[in-house]
Amino acid sequence: TEDPFPAISFKVMNNFVTANFSSKISLATVLMVLFTLTDNPDLLNLHARQKHPVHRGEQRTSTSGWIRSLARGVQSQLGTKTQALFTSSEHYGDLEDDECITAIALKLDAFAEVLGLTPYNDKGKFQAKLQPVSYQNIQSVRTICPSSFTCQVKACESRGLLQATRPRDIPIVTLIKGSTIYQSVYVLSGKCSKCDSIYYADHQRAKGSRGFVKTYLNSAQYLKIGQTTWVDRIFSNAVISGIYSFHASAAAYTEYWNHSFGDMDSQSRAWVTRRQIWQAFVQESIRSIGSVSKINLELGDQLSIDEVTLEAFSILGQKGQIRPAHGHECAECTQPYKAQSEFIAQQDPAATVEDEIQHVPVLKSGSSILAESPEDNMDVDADMDVDYAAVKMVTWIILVVVHFVHTIIFTMVHAVVCMAAKAKESIQLRHNYFGPSRFYCVETICAPCGVVIAWTKFDKAESPTNILQFLEDVYPTEESRPAYICIDKACLVLRTSIANKSWEMWSRTSRFIVDSYHYINHRATDYLCRKWCNPAPLDGSAPNLVVVATDNNGKPYYQRAFNTQASEQLNSWVGGFESILRRMTPGNFNWFLHV
Repeated sequence: TEDPFPAISFKVMNNFVTANFSSKISLATVLMVLFTLTDNPDLLNLHARQKHPVHRGEQRTSTSGWIRSLARGVQSQLGTKTQALFTSSEHYGDLEDDECITAIALKLDAFAEVLGLTPYNDKGKFQAKLQPVSYQNIQSVRTICPSSFTCQVKACESRGLLQATRPRDIPIVTLIKGSTIYQSVYVLSGKCSKCDSIYYADHQRAKGSRGFVKTYLNSAQYLKIGQTTWVDRIFSNAVISGIYSFHASAAAYTEYWNHSFGDMDSQSRAWVTRRQIWQAFVQESIRSIGSVSKINLELGDQLSIDEVTLEAFSILGQKGQIRPAHGHECAECTQPYKAQSEFIAQQDPAATVEDEIQHVPVLKSGSSILAESPEDNMDVDADMDVDYAAVKMVTWIILVVVHFVHTIIFTMVHAVVCMAAKAKESIQLRHNYFGPSRFYCVETICAPCGVVIAWTKFDKAESPTNILQFLEDVYPTEESRPAYICIDKACLVLRTSIANKSWEMWSRTSRFIVDSYHYINHRATDYLCRKWCNPAPLDGSAPNLVVVATDNNGKPYYQRAFNTQASEQLNSWVGGFESILRRMTPGNFNWFLHV
């Protein structure tokens, strides 16, 4: 239940303001005081009760503690502008703080009486408790218009835009701003008289060589998500944040919003559909990625939402590379370069910084232990360097995903890239393997802190050759490459790199290592793996992978310099989207994963 907005005449309002406030008071200050009273009906009820005592011992007062507290809030908010609440004859500068509060409290009390914000009538008789005040009668008329007021085509020389919508054709829609619902909002469009380009609030439509072109404006304040539904960027941002943070599907977020805000206001109700939430996700993500890439996406007009995601990924997807993440550095991903180790804890090159109850067998000595490069160890245990059974058992997480009529297997494979070279250290992260009839898996690169750098899909297999090609695509120059590339099958990738001669290129900048989670499951007799792919060797051969830390008791201990488990952590997070991804079309799958 709500009370109507105070229905006093402007003349009465003007007379009160003139008599009680400074002649220089601003409209903003008057409205602030007005809404302070209308927004606090419960406090006014409490105050009014003290003005009308009933029982013995109760005292009548117009400056109760309730209204004085409100006066303090007004004074605090106005700050130096508090003087505007006093006439020149009241000598504001001579008042003590307590006197100032009392004066403001009396003005608020008088203003509430004039507005009729009291549960008692003129004779002091109780009428009814004040209810929250409805603002329906003072709602403004809202319109959704183009944000640009001139044509952006260079040849048009900033011509002004004409209102292009005929009165009978003006759409009347529902607008959702944050969680507030506005009904009967007018949507207007503008037109350039020279080039005939049409400007809307969220896009521009112009004639191109192959028909009309729709430009998605990154600066748009409002987005159209339905035939008669528009939302602001706060709403669309909340959709992306909710899906990202809570692993929510569009259907789940729809249900949450409808039950939380859809019918919260009895005057304005608006339920959204799953399709509208997905539309908000796509429209907002296009603008977000477009802003980072400094591209206003241009597509053909009248495309379906599935076609939009396909085209958006082909233009903004950068083939799976996250451009803002390139060159990423933080305390978890970088450290000062060390040319040599500060210690040598073990002579055995297979010895590693161990986790609890995980022990690595001692590497058997032999003539090859003196080898100075991985190429010299190619013939040592050449038949097998990874125990695939153990890796499958420990690493792979199988998720069944339905993609049309195909069955997709989503497996999380470990591939982390550590950067340690000369002041840099980054990490290549695990992979999401997804295998319909066309694609076998998704490979992802990320830094030790979890920042995703790039991703791609392998159509046949996650072979070392495919991995090496992916790395070359992401890191085309020596300056861009990390010092350490951590993959669960790094030893197999290293062997392939040596065989196809690409190691000559990679050896100048990088080293392939196995993550600590999988290292203990690799063959103890695989010398190439144990010596050259150790994630945290204690023989001093990789000074940038092991550091000395101090526990709470001041006792030093060995610690890995980088989090090689970032991929396992990413797997756990990505797994939360399995139920969402299983129902997606290929275009939606690509765009959702990229976002």
